[in-house]
Amino acid sequence: MKRRFFFHKQIAQVFSLSSRQAEDSDLVNMLKITANKPYMLPKDAGVTDVWFPLWEGRYITKIGPEQTEGRLLQLLINEPRGAAPPLHIHHDADETWYVIDGQLTIFVGDERIEAGAGDFVFGPKGVPHTFLVTSERAEFMAVFAPVGTQGPSGYGMDGFLREIGFPVVPGEPHPGPVPVSPEEFARKVKAYGIEIVGPPPTL
Repeated sequence: MKRRFFFHKQIAQVFSLSSRQAEDSDLVNMLKITANKPYMLPKDAGVTDVWFPLWEGRYITKIGPEQTEGRLLQLLINEPRGAAPPLHIHHDADETWYVIDGQLTIFVGDERIEAGAGDFVFGPKGVPHTFLVTSERAEFMAVFAPVGTQGPSGYGMDGFLREIGFPVVPGEPHPGPVPVSPEEFARKVKAYGIEIVGPPPTL
């Protein structure tokens, strides 16, 4: 049976916060534990932890809307060479990138920025931007303030990732790329205040 990109059974059970299954899930328990309280997470742990369906990218939410009343979202991201989202705009959130390892080319407005380990880049809300991984892999932090628009599965990028991502299972690899049309991708992400305005960059 082929995996579906959106709303397959596994995602619905894990990420639909209104469902009976989710009331008992690790996700909901984590949200309750961390809401408005000090906490520590190991490197490979997060409030949510998902694979990006289009390529072998891992997105770990370290802090998000439930922990900060919508003020802050921080993602730890690990992406392969060539990974690049479409050119897009966050209409209600500033974004920053901090490169931990590897190399990114970050496009913000008319600027093209080559960023390596230790480099920090700021992207103001309302400005078209994207990135391209140019090293074999790259690990970086992406921070959004505030978290963004509320959509069907949460707020901003965190909600979008909950909707489309495959939950990471310790010891198991990425389930494999799942194709999706640019039109469907743009429609889904728009619900979270993110507008696609161009294609992704390429190597």
